[in-house]
Amino acid sequence: MKLVHASMPADDPRFAAEVLSRIMGGEAIPFPPAGPKAWMAWSGDGAIELEVVPRGAALRYEADQGNWRSGGPASRETEVHFAISVGRSADEILDIAREAGWKARHCDRGDGLFSLVEVWVDDCFMIEFMDPAQTARYDEVVTPAKWKQYLADMQAS
Repeated sequence: MKLVHASMPADDPRFAAEVLSRIMGGEAIPFPPAGPKAWMAWSGDGAIELEVVPRGAALRYEADQGNWRSGGPASRETEVHFAISVGRSADEILDIAREAGWKARHCDRGDGLFSLVEVWVDDCFMIEFMDPAQTARYDEVVTPAKWKQYLADMQAS
């Protein structure tokens, strides 16, 4: 199985899609279904597609299907984030994000359990990127069985 695509907000969807596709070694392409300002960021291998929509364009349940509609105040913060494994080094990810003017930093999760690079699109929407070494470590330590053991160890402490 794989996650087929995800959508996210941005102040300038085209710019965000261009930066994100650069991190993923891919390309940015317009995404008209979400409106004239929406863009897609594709990974170089075509396995990941991020739909980047204007901030405030919320998905609404409608009679025929869900559609993006503007309305209401747009929040700068959200409950949503996702992690993406890429072929670039952590330093390259940091450089690209900072060149875009976005906050970015190296972080350890779970007291050193694994590490990643936080990239804050528009300084408010977090995407966690993992370079190949970080991905290998994550795949080693974050499995259903190991997560259950981690939780059990936390309760025993």
